[in-house]
Amino acid sequence: MTVSVIIPNYNHEEYLKQRIESILNQTWRDFEIIILDDCSTDGSRDIIDDYTSRFRFITSYYNSRNSGSPFIQWDAGVSKAKGEYIWIAESDDYAEPDFLEKTTAVMTGNQELGIVYCDSRVYDERNKNVYLVSEKKAFFSRTKWRRNYSLTGRKEITDNLYLANTINNASSVLFRKSKYTEAGLAGLSMKFCGDWFIYLRILLISDISYIAEPLNNYRLHKNSTFNSYFAGNTYLKEVSNIYSFVLKHVRLNPKKKFLMAVYLVRIILRRLLVFMKT
Repeated sequence: MTVSVIIPNYNHEEYLKQRIESILNQTWRDFEIIILDDCSTDGSRDIIDDYTSRFRFITSYYNSRNSGSPFIQWDAGVSKAKGEYIWIAESDDYAEPDFLEKTTAVMTGNQELGIVYCDSRVYDERNKNVYLVSEKKAFFSRTKWRRNYSLTGRKEITDNLYLANTINNASSVLFRKSKYTEAGLAGLSMKFCGDWFIYLRILLISDISYIAEPLNNYRLHKNSTFNSYFAGNTYLKEVSNIYSFVLKHVRLNPKKKFLMAVYLVRIILRRLLVFMKT
């Protein structure tokens, strides 16, 4: 088994079939699918049961109560995975047919890699193509995400990942399972930034490669986690904790430390704007 595809699902009945079909249509065929349903209250279970009844390599697990964290589901899936590589395929996204073929080829070619990720198309609720993720990263670099690259993990952190989660969508990432577990799993204490935190810890012990093709399709909708970042103080606290972690483990120049302070102020201002509107 090369790849374990983990689908954490919660009330994504509307998108779930497209997600599963986009995995079944992959040109790379050596994978298992693990579906973790976090006590959905919609029709998700009927869809999941239909697929598990028809495909022996699809297994499902149902929580009796909602876990309250996507990262609890991530770690539960990894603990059940048999594959060498992990793809956390979020249930409201979908992939191009060659996602696994291209990411596994890069990962297999370099044993030092812990993460391979790609560009993503971002769609709205009406399935309108809004933008490429790479087009929104000009603040960090106008050229970096226009072409393939490979970097040491620490270089990736000190270039960009120290400041913000520039690996924008988990569905665009292929992990090496051994590095994921060595890094200590995603961590259950974070609601919003658990993905960013596990990327950082994996990259302290391994390297990263990027594929400059939109092999992943990321959907923004009213229930997307991003839309609740500034509804309370949790996101601000989590970013502050990550900054403390980064400063303990990598050296940053004064300019980059100043940018971290600016980024925190920006979060505070956005939080205030949301508070004033409500």
